[in-house]
Amino acid sequence: MKKLLLILSLCVSSFVWANESAGVTAAKEWLKIVDAGKYSESWQKSDSFFKSQLTQTKWDAALKGVRTPLGQVKSRSELGAKAYSSLPGVPDGEYLVIQFQTEFQNKKSAIETLTLSKSSGNWLPVGYFIK
Repeated sequence: MKKLLLILSLCVSSFVWANESAGVTAAKEWLKIVDAGKYSESWQKSDSFFKSQLTQTKWDAALKGVRTPLGQVKSRSELGAKAYSSLPGVPDGEYLVIQFQTEFQNKKSAIETLTLSKSSGNWLPVGYFIK
């Protein structure tokens, strides 16, 4: 019985890790699009909930006003990722909040927080903040 519990817990742990790993990979791919200044494309590759909250034009303007002045990314490292089943302001579901420590050309230290949803079956952004 102990072996079965150990095997089951390892399987669950592996599934959670793989799921978070897929989310982190999706986050990094999406951030590459933002880093390249392809703001319209980043909006298109976001979750439908995100799109319903912010038009593409407003998203482009927001990133041009906030992200563009920071300049090129010099380094980015993952600080951590945490899974949630509910978050304020969004329907219950499968979410992953990932934080990155980022150094930009014009800002030495920033924390990027990217929230992803798996409501579509794939990890897609529903929120992005730079602090």
